[in-house]
Amino acid sequence: MFLLRYVFRPIFFISLCLSQGPFNSYGIGDLQDWNSASAGGSSSLGLVPSYRQNISLSNPTTWPNLKYTFLSLSYSGFESTLKNNSKNGYSNLQSAQLIIPIKNKYAIGIELHPYSYQKINMIDSLGNDLIAFEDTLDLQKQFVQAGGVMAFDISASTSIFSRTNLALTFQLLFGSSRQSKNLLVDEIPYAISSRLNYSGVNTILFLKHYAFGYDFFLRSHFAFKPLEAIQTKLYPYFDTNKNGYHDFSYDYLNPGYDFPNPNDVPDPEQSRISNIHEPLSFSFGASNTIYQRFQVSFEYQKSKENASYSNQIPNGFNKRIIENDKISFGAIWYPNKQSFKFLDNLTFRSGLFFNNFAIDELSDDSSIRIKSKNSVTEFGYSIGFGYKFKAVGNQIDFAYSSSLKSFEASDFNEERLRGFQIGISIADIWFIKRRQR
Repeated sequence: MFLLRYVFRPIFFISLCLSQGPFNSYGIGDLQDWNSASAGGSSSLGLVPSYRQNISLSNPTTWPNLKYTFLSLSYSGFESTLKNNSKNGYSNLQSAQLIIPIKNKYAIGIELHPYSYQKINMIDSLGNDLIAFEDTLDLQKQFVQAGGVMAFDISASTSIFSRTNLALTFQLLFGSSRQSKNLLVDEIPYAISSRLNYSGVNTILFLKHYAFGYDFFLRSHFAFKPLEAIQTKLYPYFDTNKNGYHDFSYDYLNPGYDFPNPNDVPDPEQSRISNIHEPLSFSFGASNTIYQRFQVSFEYQKSKENASYSNQIPNGFNKRIIENDKISFGAIWYPNKQSFKFLDNLTFRSGLFFNNFAIDELSDDSSIRIKSKNSVTEFGYSIGFGYKFKAVGNQIDFAYSSSLKSFEASDFNEERLRGFQIGISIADIWFIKRRQR
């Protein structure tokens, strides 16, 4: 116990070298940009139509234009490459969504999707040696985090005038993440682990209006109940069997039991962390269709973090995204509704986007947060296509995106992001009364 308290613990808190996925470690993590492959293919922020003419899967005000009930699933994969060629990749279910239009005037829908990504795996590649009790120990520092925040959206839309639609979404936030700070002592982890269990509610208002030959869209996103978390801190231990858990198991590949024994340590400490994420954003979009099938669009979003939580972020990092400006331009060539030819049923999408991020961090005395003078900018493009099949209009969509993030006054300077998305939507006539034969 002397080594645990007076030798390894002080050494462990030496700063780590960031090796991959910087935004996943800022605040509550990297927020998801696109919920569907159709929006991703045109770099859309989700406001303007991107799935079909007059329809966006991310904007409930457009759902009454659907003729059938739709069940949509989307899968995505992302890769992050830093300037030193370190890579971080992950893939997951991007969205699962059910949309029910009602009499071309109303619509309701539910959706499950990731809200933020928090996967981190960092290690200090510079080895350190420690001489203790006439023995030389090889030391390496590591930080591992997995999990994130999920969102369950409940949406309803209605037409209030002939050219104006209004929609409301309640976004229930939940999920968990696990953090592990490891000091590798001769490759055996000395782990300090903790867990965060999240909960919160956001509210999103949508407005659509048609005027002067253009569709105009507005969106306001704010916290109804700011995100909070229950933090559980576990007692430090040597993970001798290297399974990532403090348990009683014995592994013959990594012989030994975890030390100290789980029965010999105090119970985990729990505490509530309030107001760690309180988003406020306003979005505007406009689209116009040229030559009946070619759509051009523009979108802008201003976001701000209003959370009052000012202490060290629970995942061990002190940076946070506090402001974000997003601009996107999209172009889409829609299918021919009257043709059954293969090429006439294809949708082609492309887009450009630009993001500017402002960051804050704890001051040197760790008492207040100060806005960083160095911003982060991102510029990228996306391309995609979709194919509509069967009479009811089932559809499969593909999208590829690439962007470059530039960090001012940073050790890694640049981050290259690449993403691939695939989505499929199945349509049918549901929830109607069948005639008895």
